[in-house]
Formats: sequence, C-alpha cells, structure tokens
Amino acid sequence: MNTLEKLELLSENCRDNTELERIIGQLLNVILIRHRQKLAIYNLDIDKFEQKYNLTSEQFEQQFNSGELGDEMDFFEWFGLCELHKNILIKINKVEQVL
Repeated sequence: MNTLEKLELLSENCRDNTELERIIGQLLNVILIRHRQKLAIYNLDIDKFEQKYNLTSEQFEQQFNSGELGDEMDFFEWFGLCELHKNILIKINKVEQVL
C-alpha cells in the first residue's frame, strides 16, 4: 500500500475532518520537533567552526564562495552545514505555516 492509499484509508476511517486534521496536526508536530532537533545540532556544529575560524557563517560563505579561503576539508564541511541549516529552516517554516 503506497502513501496516498494509506492517507485515503485514514480519511475514510476518521469520523470527520476535525479528527483527520487533529491526526495530521500531531504528525506535523512530530516532524517539527525532529526538524528543530536537527537545527540545534547544526547550530552547535556551526558554532564550533565560527569560533575556530573567528568568522560568522555569513562572512565564511562570502569568502568561501569568492574563493578567498583554501580548500580545507573543514570549509567544505562548514559549507555543507550552512546549506543543511538553510534547508531545515525552510522546512520548519513550511510546517509552522500549516500548524
């Protein structure tokens, strides 16, 4: 059974839309909690790089993108974390808008 079929089954078995909305809201809250946990981890990891190199992530990204920094593995990891951070913020925002 695929996801759409499962959603249809859930919809068929709920007494009304209020119950379905409540269930979906609970699921979205679980997702939101997981996203916020990931965000906290990303923030801790990013903070370590900011302290180590005495740069904000914004300063780092500008310098990294303009080629001013070397090609140390730390910089690629930091850049990846910055991208993950941006993406998780977008996801959090989308979920918060529907709750």
